[in-house]
Formats: sequence, C-alpha cells, structure tokens
Amino acid sequence: MSLKGKSTATVVAGGALLVLALVLLVGGLSSCGSSPRSWVKDHYTAAGKRGGADLYRTNQSVSKVTRDLTEAWKPADRLTDPGAVFLRYRDDLVIVRPRKGGGTELAVDDADRGYASAYPFVGGWFGTYSGRAEGFRGGGPGTGK
Repeated sequence: MSLKGKSTATVVAGGALLVLALVLLVGGLSSCGSSPRSWVKDHYTAAGKRGGADLYRTNQSVSKVTRDLTEAWKPADRLTDPGAVFLRYRDDLVIVRPRKGGGTELAVDDADRGYASAYPFVGGWFGTYSGRAEGFRGGGPGTGK
C-alpha cells in the first residue's frame, strides 16, 4: 500500500485508530481472565482469606454472580445446595453463597483443598476432573440386574 497522495492527517488518524483497536482488543482479552480464579479477582472485591480460600464480595445476587461466572468459565461440575452453589473447575473450587446483610460472597480455593473443606456438601457428587463420582464408582447390590 502506497502512502503517496495521502495527507499526513489521514495517515496519523489511521495509525491512531489502529492503536486504539489494539488497546481495546488487548483490554477485552485481559478482562476475560486466564482462569476462573483470575476472572473472579477481576470482577469482584477482595475480602481477605478464610481457611486458605480467597474471599470476594459483591452486592449482586447469587444467581447473577453464578450466571456471569458460568458463562465466562464453564464448570466441570456444579452442585446447587440451599445455602450455596459449588462450582468445580480443573484447578479451582468456587463457592458462591449469599452474604449476611445482602449480596454475595465467593470463596475461591485450590481444587483439592476446596474439595476437602466442602466435602460435607460435595462428597459423593464431585469426582475427579474427568467426571462425577457416580460415573466411575464400582457396582453394588442390584448392579446389572
């Protein structure tokens, strides 16, 4: 492409638009985060730690937070309990629950430690990353009948 016959203003304006487009593209990609953990960190307010899990807060409802997170990052498994929503990812467990006084609290933990702390709720439901516990357990009475 030749710049011959193009005004300096046109070339500068075109260059500025190109730079702006690149900035928007990079900004848009970085807002997606590289993991569920980083996505939560980018979208909600940090609120400390509990038992090794990173805590976040928002004034949004549990259903909205869960919908937004699962649209951005599809979980390998999900368990909805009356008190919380448990989302299992390859490396993370995210617990989304109502906060006293309104809003939502998110606890993001490493998958193994999170599973251990949430076992009373998710034990027997969540299996390994390859699938649910029920999908690979051995048989029992009545199997194959």
